[in-house]
Amino acid sequence: MVVPESSPPLRRLPASFCVGVLLAGNLVAQTPVRLAQETPLLREPGGVTLVSLVRGLRLTPGRTSGNFLEVTVTGWLFTASTTANRRDGFDLSVDATGGENLRAEPNGAVLGKVAEGALFARLRRSGGWTQVRRTGWIARNAVEERARASGQARAPRSDSARKDSVQGRPDSGIASRPPAARIDPGSPAARQDSALRGTLKTGTLIQRTPDGETLATVASPSLIILGARDREWVRVALEGWVRQSEVQGAVTTIPAITAAMLREQPDRYVGRSVDWRLQFLARQVADELRPEMPLGHAYLLARGPLPETGFVYVMVTKAQSDQLQGLKPLDELTATVTVRAARTRYLATPVVELIRVGSGR
Repeated sequence: MVVPESSPPLRRLPASFCVGVLLAGNLVAQTPVRLAQETPLLREPGGVTLVSLVRGLRLTPGRTSGNFLEVTVTGWLFTASTTANRRDGFDLSVDATGGENLRAEPNGAVLGKVAEGALFARLRRSGGWTQVRRTGWIARNAVEERARASGQARAPRSDSARKDSVQGRPDSGIASRPPAARIDPGSPAARQDSALRGTLKTGTLIQRTPDGETLATVASPSLIILGARDREWVRVALEGWVRQSEVQGAVTTIPAITAAMLREQPDRYVGRSVDWRLQFLARQVADELRPEMPLGHAYLLARGPLPETGFVYVMVTKAQSDQLQGLKPLDELTATVTVRAARTRYLATPVVELIRVGSGR
């Protein structure tokens, strides 16, 4: 669903992990609240949905209007899913079909699903990611009852939160970070790309669009991941298997070890080598949130193994990094890698070590 703005156009997180929330105008902040359910961030009270925020987010509201609270959400979008758009004083809009995930940091926890066409202010860029900000409204009845009745105390600031404050000093060159909304580590928001799950009952029709043509009929109860909502409809993702002979058109070779296999048996493939087709996104340096790699070690953030679309961390040596300097975001390459970890401590993202780059680059 495309948002008609003005004119038509899994992870377990540290306690300090946060998403920014600003107060509108010069008003004093109210008591922090936590979302009790998946909640739409609206353009105006009762208006169209900009972002479907995940359950468990803790937000500090500003102004109120009837049964609505105003908040400003800050997060990160995959740059390739956005386009320049100067309408109404904003900088960009989301142009990915079906929308895009808003994340707390590049490749971080999902904060919500952004509707296609939603407008944002750009804050900064980092690799293949863009930090954005948008003010909107949430329904007062979407927050936990206890928070509405008596309020909740804000958790003490952690080391990483203090680091954010340092980055926001006038001499740092980075805009000040807003007051923080926190993700409940026990909530679904702490698991990458799996904000809400459910089960489809036998006989359910899966349709291409709301009220659109039927793609499939569910033959047995099936686990699904819930996404954006449109009236009484909800977008779902279902993972399953088909015979490769049934796939029509161009067929991408399936690697001997897939990311799905790593998720199913995380210890079985550690130390094994495999040829993967990857899509390069950005160069990164390992930090304390990724203890599976030595602190400061260089790695590539990539999608894959293709045709899967999840993220992969590819450890590289200095010589390999120099060899790959010509890579641009979204370039594809064939690489032989060794599996070092099926996932990181906080994310279901495989860690592999680059052995060599194939001729398919």
